[in-house]
Amino acid sequence: MKHSSKIVILPSILFLASCANIVMPTGGPRDETPPELVSSNPSNNERNFSGKTIELTFSEDIKLKDPKEEILIIPSVGKNTLFTVKKKNLLIQPELNWQPNTTYSINFREGVQDITEGNPADNLHVAFSTGPTIDSLSISGSIKDIFSEKIPTKITIALYEVDTFNIFKHSPTYFTKSDEEGLFSLSNLKSNNYFLYAFDDKNKNLKVDSKTEKFGFISEPIELLTPKDSVEIAMTQVDARPLALTNVRHTDKISRLRFNKQLDSLKVKGLSPSQSIYSYGADKSELIFYNSFAKNDSIKTYLSATDSVGHKIDTAIYIKYGELKSPTEPFKTKEISLQYNLPTKEVTYILSYNKPLGDITSDSIYIRYDSTSTKVVNNKDRKIDTLNNLLILKTVVDDIHDTEGKKKAKPPELVLGKGALISIDQDSTKRIIKSIKIPTEEDLGMVDMKIETTEKNYIVQLLTTDNTVVRSVTNVKSYLFRNLEPLEYKIRIIVDSNNNGKWDTGNFYQKIEPEKIILYKSEEGKYSFPIRANWEYGPVLIKF
Repeated sequence: MKHSSKIVILPSILFLASCANIVMPTGGPRDETPPELVSSNPSNNERNFSGKTIELTFSEDIKLKDPKEEILIIPSVGKNTLFTVKKKNLLIQPELNWQPNTTYSINFREGVQDITEGNPADNLHVAFSTGPTIDSLSISGSIKDIFSEKIPTKITIALYEVDTFNIFKHSPTYFTKSDEEGLFSLSNLKSNNYFLYAFDDKNKNLKVDSKTEKFGFISEPIELLTPKDSVEIAMTQVDARPLALTNVRHTDKISRLRFNKQLDSLKVKGLSPSQSIYSYGADKSELIFYNSFAKNDSIKTYLSATDSVGHKIDTAIYIKYGELKSPTEPFKTKEISLQYNLPTKEVTYILSYNKPLGDITSDSIYIRYDSTSTKVVNNKDRKIDTLNNLLILKTVVDDIHDTEGKKKAKPPELVLGKGALISIDQDSTKRIIKSIKIPTEEDLGMVDMKIETTEKNYIVQLLTTDNTVVRSVTNVKSYLFRNLEPLEYKIRIIVDSNNNGKWDTGNFYQKIEPEKIILYKSEEGKYSFPIRANWEYGPVLIKF
């Protein structure tokens, strides 16, 4: 009997074991409840705090997420402040001592989370004072990218109290970070005059590195007597470092000068064209002199250069022969644009090249209508920008209809024959053929625009979505952009405060903010709009 019972029970045990391996246990509902602060030492709004560390207890076990980035203590108590978690408790040990009679504000952002689902503590904020009073004033607002509709995120917003503070050299005492919507708030501030700025602190050193980081600032001090809201800071990328000539190198053919950033304007004195031709190099931070004088010659040359923020450098250098042999660089061209203007019947073609021109074969540049009809682009229709190495052709394209009034099947072509452009090194271009698309009015669209503003000087720009400027007009209250190719467009307005016909970057040292930019936004919240053939968009009303 005993043997028989063992035989019967064993399959049941195996069956149960098999079921245990196959059936997965069902879990409970997902934890969506964030940890809550149960108690803290000091407590919120406590005065005369004299402890050394801060202790916080939460409703459940917690973990930290990037505490040195997410947990913001204002004023700062050192970037090496220590954050320690033990189950439900968080201990904060400041690197620097708490200052007497000072209000401290701690914003935890998403730094404290539960250990199950990573739910961050909601709107967690603790303020306390080491003196008998707590400061209660605040500054809040938003940030924006001056040229883009995209909202910058996790931007450092900072305050300083003295005129001698330098955002490029000094770290702020008061700072916070913007949220995903570009909003910020600095609270528990004392009554004072503050300067406000924002920057994308990529290297996390609490200083603006203008070479790599976008930044913006409010030029006038904010007198904080009551809470201040709706402050807007516009950010842009501006290299604010002083302009400097960093390197001069001479070879047998060229003298190459390098600056620490791109130039905005340039004047050169002391050289004649027969001695040396100069132009920008790969970009405007490089200046190249192509020399044609003997080995032992050297010519003193005077440079006056300015950058986009108004920094200037005046210096003298010697352009001379160098023993180093220059490598042979082939002659290359790049098309910048080709545009046809229907009302004027003009085609404009811009071509860049990598080294100065030595000559142009005039009869090799022409408009070809068909195999028997051509028109040479003569000297008056050509412009050479020697500094930027650009050839600009602008010429009328004659009637493209046949004797019966019908439009020809094949569009005219702009031809730059082989060897049309000859470089300073006597090498030449390959053959270039560009078809000229000539639309009719029925192929094109229009934008009707109206402006309401108190500004005296402004520039209205019509752009494609890749930010290429298509048209530009100034100080108009009403304007109809005609003959537009069917594309997606945007409208940008530059408030030209100094009336110099361009956008200016501003200057922190001179307390001049960048000139304002207004981006057109439709009632649907869109920054671009389509233009269709034989169709008018608008009227577009822009108020600023």
